[in-house]
Amino acid sequence: MGENDVIRLIHYETEVDEYGDTHTIPVSREVFAECLSIGQSEFYQAAATGLRPELRFKLSDYYDYDGEQIVEHDGNRYRVLRTYRSGQELELTVYQEANPA
Repeated sequence: MGENDVIRLIHYETEVDEYGDTHTIPVSREVFAECLSIGQSEFYQAAATGLRPELRFKLSDYYDYDGEQIVEHDGNRYRVLRTYRSGQELELTVYQEANPA
């Protein structure tokens, strides 16, 4: 933890095929991010509301994020719980779903 890594940001788009059927397809891209642990107070505050944050990813430029709700890291998929911008940097707090999309 605490070192630069590559994460995959994923969102879903709707596509209509030649027969008029609608399909949802994942669209992803890779960005560099620093993987950080969740602070103890942040963990307990979120747990009090039923949420279980697991990791934070710090992006050096908030322009690298475009509202994606899924983050993939080390073969695991996480859902974005919240974002926090500080200057040019952006932190994504994520949690792992029991049945990810």
